[in-house]
Amino acid sequence: MKQIIIIILLTLQIPVAFSQINYDDYFTEKTLRLDYTIGGNSDNFKVYFQQLKQEPFWSGPKTKLLDDFNFGDYKIIVLDSTKTDTIYTRGYSSLFAEWIDEKKSKTINRSFYESVIMPFPKHEINVKLQFRDKKTNFFDIFEIKISPNDYHIKKDKQTKFKSQKIYGTRKSNNTLDIVILPEGYTKEEMEKFHKDTKKNIDAFFEVEPFKSNKEKINFWIVDAISEESGTDIPGDNIWKNTILNSSFYTFDVERYLTTSDIKSVRDIAAYVPYDQIYILVNTEKYGGGGIYNYYNLCASDCYQSARIFTHEFGHAFAALADEYQYGFETAEELYDMSVEPWQANITNLSDFDKKWKNLTEKNTPIPTPNKFKDKIGAFEGAGYVKKGIYRPAYNCKMRSNSVNEFCPVCYDTVLKMLLFYTEE
Repeated sequence: MKQIIIIILLTLQIPVAFSQINYDDYFTEKTLRLDYTIGGNSDNFKVYFQQLKQEPFWSGPKTKLLDDFNFGDYKIIVLDSTKTDTIYTRGYSSLFAEWIDEKKSKTINRSFYESVIMPFPKHEINVKLQFRDKKTNFFDIFEIKISPNDYHIKKDKQTKFKSQKIYGTRKSNNTLDIVILPEGYTKEEMEKFHKDTKKNIDAFFEVEPFKSNKEKINFWIVDAISEESGTDIPGDNIWKNTILNSSFYTFDVERYLTTSDIKSVRDIAAYVPYDQIYILVNTEKYGGGGIYNYYNLCASDCYQSARIFTHEFGHAFAALADEYQYGFETAEELYDMSVEPWQANITNLSDFDKKWKNLTEKNTPIPTPNKFKDKIGAFEGAGYVKKGIYRPAYNCKMRSNSVNEFCPVCYDTVLKMLLFYTEE
């Protein structure tokens, strides 16, 4: 297990009692945002407080404040002032969690600005951030006591850009609210942004389970204007002045399109109620990115943009892993093989009963040869690894753009997450 330096020397995990929490006893209708910087390398890192900010809307479900999915590289835990009752939890991931798997992180220190949200409290709360180690256990990395009356909590008014709901009729707290933000669209290109958004929403609703649950989803946009058109492409020495500072070549992967400027992303997303942030990048270059409960990105005009749009959403919304191999020969390079990966759609077969074994037929061999490609099984090659990690289906939206549907395991995970946000 890696030795982790933590600011707050607390190493006990927080027990979570999954009982119903009465939202109105603890929270208002607004959101509290906690910003921090995390920095270090693959062996040691530290967390530093940055700011607290009040956002105008709480969009999340009010009856499901405790997250029982157990997804993500991080977890936020909110306790009431007595430190006895857990009143809110969520899992999420970040670029830093990916950075420490990079070879460069063994010799170079890097810092990342990060952000996490929660309902705005009525009373004093204690907030803990936890990080998941290679054995998939969570450990405390940061703790802060917050009073809702703290005059340092920022309350900036959001008036610079126009915003609107462009799809959906339901109220936010029992609906999945998705905000689409324009990146690299100039003032003259706002009409193009609206057309690109409609094109991708239409494609989104061609995919199940979204197609059959249209009434449970709202889409919003914020007309945030960039000074220049496009995005950064470092490998081609192209640099653009854009509002969200996105870039290809994240971690030297050409098609990996992300932004480290989460502060700007959150500031602009907060114009409207949101559960998921989708950044539509004005470029013809192939690429995208999705980070669980953080943000999605997709190139607007590449030849597979419509299918990338929902692929990346599988990452950011349902924490689905990529099911292709890329850069790693054996699983031991990336995973602790004594425990199952936490993502729902990949396995190392160390405890297959906890994954999708119940969906496989008795005569389907595990691992599964390709001649059984019409069955649910355990097909080798997934999670960026060629050997030792397995996926549920021969092909799936999370493996390639040659298909436009989720396999049954991914579909089930996406549907459960959708119902979590939308059913009372």
